[in-house]
Amino acid sequence: MINAKLTGIPDMRSELAGIVPKLRARALRNALAAGGRVVRNAARAKTPTLRPSHPSVLLGRRTSGLVRKALSVRTSKRARAAGDVGVYVNVRPAKGGARGAKSARDPFYWQWLNFGWTPASGRRGKAGRKQRRAELRRGVPRQIRGARFLEAGAAVLPQALTTFSKAIGPQIQKLNVRRAPAP
Repeated sequence: MINAKLTGIPDMRSELAGIVPKLRARALRNALAAGGRVVRNAARAKTPTLRPSHPSVLLGRRTSGLVRKALSVRTSKRARAAGDVGVYVNVRPAKGGARGAKSARDPFYWQWLNFGWTPASGRRGKAGRKQRRAELRRGVPRQIRGARFLEAGAAVLPQALTTFSKAIGPQIQKLNVRRAPAP
């Protein structure tokens, strides 16, 4: 669990109250996105990539660095539906027709890469079941550990909070400046 403590919230709320709601949402979204980019960059630094010489890349089944490139900061539709402003950092899936395991442009496997997986036995049918039972009796580890790159991004939330604080101040000041009426 990750905790963050904010100070100066009442002052910020009073400043934001004097701003038009549409502009207020834009200022908050931009500042949140700036903090999200800090998290995204930390996660990208820890994301493993396939070597360009890997057989899957050479055969055109996978793209080197695809998961790293697909990490993005996006606005939250759920928060918007609730009347709030929010962003999240996650792996962006491929667009419509490019989805699926047979597409070299879909990072569908990011969850296995991040959280780990249990490998399947190489054999099928009765021989495979027999092999899996033998492996279990021998105590062969069945879990491949994940890279946990999203957790590495979450570890820098205090820096993201600092970036958010630095970004929201100037935006509030910019929006609060009264413009001269048109002649």
